[in-house]
Amino acid sequence: MTLSATSPAPSLSTQDLTIRFGGHVAVNAVSCDFHPGELTVIVGPNGAGKTTYFNLISGQLTASSGTVTKDGQDLTRMSPSARAHHGIGRAFQLTNLFPALTVLENIRLAVQARAHMGWRIFRPVRHYRALTERAEHYLEAAKLGTRAHDLAANLPHGDQRKLEVALLMAMEPDIYMFDEPTAGMSLDHAPDVLELIGSIKSDPTKTVLLVEHKMSVVRSLADRIIVLHNGELVAEGDPATVMSSAVVREVYLGTATEEVA
Repeated sequence: MTLSATSPAPSLSTQDLTIRFGGHVAVNAVSCDFHPGELTVIVGPNGAGKTTYFNLISGQLTASSGTVTKDGQDLTRMSPSARAHHGIGRAFQLTNLFPALTVLENIRLAVQARAHMGWRIFRPVRHYRALTERAEHYLEAAKLGTRAHDLAANLPHGDQRKLEVALLMAMEPDIYMFDEPTAGMSLDHAPDVLELIGSIKSDPTKTVLLVEHKMSVVRSLADRIIVLHNGELVAEGDPATVMSSAVVREVYLGTATEEVA
């Protein structure tokens, strides 16, 4: 991607990022920059290496070679929790909640973690009023106000996905990573999650990465698309240019040609 002289420095970069599982190279020398105020969608056929690339960035997998840097700092050998501390937030394909806690309690725990405050059982609740109010802010942003006192385990799947996005927002990362955020969601719930992601995208200080198969979602949100195939970066650029390119049509030929068109 060619940047203008006024473009911000990348907030996140991978340089020759590679991982091998035995003789199989799942991600092969992927170099890419991501910028504040930009939502990049990562696409590619099944097995292209999209989620593996995500796992390398967020630390669930350790690279065989290459680097991951955020704001110029090398994160390559850091744990997932250390990367989260440095502002990388990750939502997964499967919900990652505290099922025995209420919706509000889930979000409040995230707010407390962001404030570096543990929960002391004998401390008066009034001391946590500001944290609770902050949690309620994210609760309302996710349109879960009426579910505040429901157990997370009792939420329908769509509301669980909204709660997971709200939890990520409560951690206030600089980098947001979403792996198929609307997977398994009904047509009624998906727009709420996409609206939440759109609100994050509107913040010029945030960088958003999204793995997504649904081309309708890609077109509605993407500022930029990168295409992975067999673990390699084969195309990148604005959505119209990328989706009309010959190489992308070849990658999708026989699998999603009708969606790419």
